[in-house]
Amino acid sequence: MLSHGILRKYPQIRSTMLLGGALILLVSVLYSSVSGDTAPAARESDYDIYSRGFRVGELKTICEVLSCNEKRVLKFASSTRVKINLLLYSFTLDNREEALISDEGTISYRRTTREKDSVCDVEGRMAHGRFLLDISENGIKHSMAVDREKYDYTSMECPETAMKHEGDEMTLRLLDLDTLMLVNRRYRWIKNEEVTIDGRKINCRVIDFSDVNKQCRRWIRPDAAGAIIVRQEGTGKNGRYSLRMAHLRDS
Repeated sequence: MLSHGILRKYPQIRSTMLLGGALILLVSVLYSSVSGDTAPAARESDYDIYSRGFRVGELKTICEVLSCNEKRVLKFASSTRVKINLLLYSFTLDNREEALISDEGTISYRRTTREKDSVCDVEGRMAHGRFLLDISENGIKHSMAVDREKYDYTSMECPETAMKHEGDEMTLRLLDLDTLMLVNRRYRWIKNEEVTIDGRKINCRVIDFSDVNKQCRRWIRPDAAGAIIVRQEGTGKNGRYSLRMAHLRDS
């Protein structure tokens, strides 16, 4: 975990670290009801991370549509790297996430965060109607279990893709795997906006969401594999960040 001293001096770093789950990536619910789009076998996206106007890191996500027991499953992986070098201060962060998501929700989850000599590992899985989490922080281990009936989605899913019309609003119970908390998250479809990436025009929904820990505006395009997240502007308890797609590759 990040030290309190670092967070006080550079509060934006904590928000950057949480991009993995927030997004994150969030490209992960399988909505086969979306018509007119064909899911690619794999999709890679590269993002630049900014804080206070400075580029501080990069994020890479990979999504693959797989078949498991004759069902479609999305395999999602992301890696976030932050590096800051100032005259009297330097900081590096490496955050990696993996998840498997089906139509019923998140099946499994893993996250490893490294910051200097500090390491936090989180492993989760759905079993017997509960999402089981094993957490290790610098060798200190503990666990938690959340009944499936207590949440609608996890933060690895992108429930806003189910919204039907501009102006729609909804509130859902979310298992936030970034903070390991149950929260009520409010969503609102603000408008539609076209964004160009690598010369490719992407028609995006602009969605605002908020909960007790964060506020965010996200530019997404639903498709048969879930959603492409093109841009994200957010505020957490410790600062603001900006995430912008730099490259998008389908295969």
